[in-house]
Amino acid sequence: MCVTGKLDPIQGAQQSSNKGVKALISLGRNPMRKVLLATTGLTVGTLMAVTSAIAGPFGNTVDEAKGNSQVVLDWLDGKLDNYGKNNVTYDGPVIEFRSSSHIPAVSSLAKLQIQGFDQLEKMSNGKIKVSTTWSQTVHGVREGRKAVRTGLSDQAPCFSLYTARDYNVVGGLGLPFLFNNSHEAVATAEQLYPKYLKKEFERFRVKLMREAHTGPYHLYNNKPVRTLEEVKGMKVRAGGGTHAQIIGALGATQVSMPGASAYTAMQRGTIDAIHFNDAAALIFKLHEVSKYRTANGFNVLTIEYCMSADWFDDLPADLQVVVNNWGRQMAIAEAVGFYDYGGLVNVEKMKSQGLEIVDMGAAELDKWKAAVDGVEKAWVADAEKKGVPATAFMADIRKNAAKFAGMTPNEVMLDAINNPVQGVYDMK
Repeated sequence: MCVTGKLDPIQGAQQSSNKGVKALISLGRNPMRKVLLATTGLTVGTLMAVTSAIAGPFGNTVDEAKGNSQVVLDWLDGKLDNYGKNNVTYDGPVIEFRSSSHIPAVSSLAKLQIQGFDQLEKMSNGKIKVSTTWSQTVHGVREGRKAVRTGLSDQAPCFSLYTARDYNVVGGLGLPFLFNNSHEAVATAEQLYPKYLKKEFERFRVKLMREAHTGPYHLYNNKPVRTLEEVKGMKVRAGGGTHAQIIGALGATQVSMPGASAYTAMQRGTIDAIHFNDAAALIFKLHEVSKYRTANGFNVLTIEYCMSADWFDDLPADLQVVVNNWGRQMAIAEAVGFYDYGGLVNVEKMKSQGLEIVDMGAAELDKWKAAVDGVEKAWVADAEKKGVPATAFMADIRKNAAKFAGMTPNEVMLDAINNPVQGVYDMK
């Protein structure tokens, strides 16, 4: 985004070649079709021949989703010839980039991020060398921003979710029913960064390296929940901020706790259900204690990755552009590889182990939507009181989300690659 081992969930899915990339791009009915065809050298006839079975912007099956995500998967595997026109001229010493995280080193997300860091090193012609620290060695889940600001790390997750009182704008991206998937949310957030999000983060003397988003959240529970009435009175695990407000609006009692604690809490009966994304659900083995998943897709949650402003400002100009380009591409890669495609793969794995998917139907889902309608209205009203142009922000979210809603992950990634940052994106 702006200044911004294989994977367990998608193991075996990243075996295509560069040739496969050019054969599996699905462009659908998107206005960017001509641009992308021109930059990739593909023809409409070729596309129709190889993608006739691929439906929609993402796909309804694992195979369809894989075809629509193949460019992203190959990017992670380092199989693309073109990463954008980065034009590295810097010939000085190698610059270390220290990344830290609370997540376990053995997790599939850590493995994906390591793959992404490999691409940063490649895009910088080896002039940026990434060192990684995991498993809360440097900081816990809530201390990432402080670690970056104080010089303990050059990049770390800085979840606004857990420090919601520090932010006035970014919480709007987690309001219900704005996005269909993670890559749509990521592409939208990038467009909004200069106008709305830049000041929000840089007042802490950090830069937002990339705005990640989870996949849509669903209700994992140990009984089949099909109606809004059945949710009322339930104790539901949720994060903080707008996520907690959504659970409250449903008539449930929100219980705030880290995702890693949800399994035990469910097992002990401390909570009745878990509102969670599919990618992480398998990692935390939630299907072992929650036999049902009610598909509602309420919202995505933001996961911000902060970068040291001092580290970035000291970079030569050409490497600043590389970092911006990489951040855009990495945000998409994580959105698709871990949350969108990875989440779909994980659901299939959990279904094979006994998880039952409960589809409440369109009419019942409308009741749930009506129940949470007040969450956005309340957030907008509160933000406007603080001087935040919340009404305009929500309008811009929906405008950009509509633009990206019909694009495949392949299209979104190709746009980032073929239209690289000119200068420093967030300083224009």
